[in-house]
Amino acid sequence: MATKFEQISGNDEIFNNKEYISDAIIFNTIESARTAPNCKIYSDHKNVIILFSNNSPRIWLWTADAIKDDTNKLIDICRFLRDCNIPKAEIYLKEEVSTTFSDLYALTTLEINYSVKDEFSLAVYIYNKKDGANMPVLESDEEILHIDKNNEVHKKLVFDYYDALKEEFRWTEKFERKVNEYLNMEMYGLVKNGKIVANAVIGGKTEQYLRIKSIAVLKDERRKGYGYKMCIFALNKIRESGLTPILYTHVGNKSAVALWGKSGFSVKDKLYLLKIENND
Repeated sequence: MATKFEQISGNDEIFNNKEYISDAIIFNTIESARTAPNCKIYSDHKNVIILFSNNSPRIWLWTADAIKDDTNKLIDICRFLRDCNIPKAEIYLKEEVSTTFSDLYALTTLEINYSVKDEFSLAVYIYNKKDGANMPVLESDEEILHIDKNNEVHKKLVFDYYDALKEEFRWTEKFERKVNEYLNMEMYGLVKNGKIVANAVIGGKTEQYLRIKSIAVLKDERRKGYGYKMCIFALNKIRESGLTPILYTHVGNKSAVALWGKSGFSVKDKLYLLKIENND
């Protein structure tokens, strides 16, 4: 008999389960889901599936420890997601079930002509040191600007900055939407000679955690310590608010992995991201 998933609230008793309470990733996402517009949460009373809005088709999936090797249960989850018929989706799940799940999802979605656009592992880093790192000294021609999205000068600096990064970020077709999405978060830019050469974006606040969404540096300005300066600045800003810094990164991104380790972050967990697209 197929597992039945029912819509639940972000305050459902399942989130009192020890497995959920002790998992920083789940806690962070559940807290975000409670305030996200058009977000829906489903459960079979063991597993949780979070569908964010159709405009941002992110699916966060957790399977309870007891069924991670239960193929029939995983097939039920795959069928549920298939029947949601989301044309483009990003499915996040725990790495330990990733291989089985992605294979089963491929089998259950053949009839809707989908294809895997990309799939890779993400490391989840958390900053647990009691003391924040000392902020590196800025040079005389450098300043860190708190970006005000209502300030036209600031907006131009940000758009010029991301224009230089859009191809690397694969933002060509969604450039304006992505820049405005980041502008609606907390952003700081390291300005030198009248332009932003590096920045930090902070978003995803919960009762306990605050996520560093992005640290980026212009291609011609790399290997000068700007990424490290922005990372330390961001984590200290988060710590000043009494929250714990957390971030996600592609495990294949060696430069980012090295930066997080140097800045004092350690791996908390690993996720797997499966990007799919309907070819119709």
